[in-house]
Parts: sequence; C-alpha cells; structure tokens
Amino acid sequence: MKNTVNQPSKEGEQSRVVTTTVPVTRSAHGSTWQPEPCGLSREELRKIIADQLG
Repeated sequence: MKNTVNQPSKEGEQSRVVTTTVPVTRSAHGSTWQPEPCGLSREELRKIIADQLG
C-alpha cells in the first residue's frame, strides 16, 4: 500500500510530495478470521476506554 502526502510549501520553497510504501501484513488465520463478541455494550466499552485514557 502506498501513502502520498502533499506538503504545502513555505514562502520561497518548492512544494514536495512524500510517498511511502507500507508492507501488507497477512493474518495467520487468513480470510476466515472474524471478531468474537465480548458481551459488553458500547456504553460499557466507552467507560472502560475513558477510565484507561484518564
């Protein structure tokens, strides 16, 4: 996968384009993997995340 970033130029500078290549990772389970439900509601998950982030 390629990511392209257009960086705006400062006054007196030439604008530039930065292109990076990111390797594609493959799951050990292939395309058969599916997430499993955890039994928590969205509200409960949000509370847990909020507690962890402070």
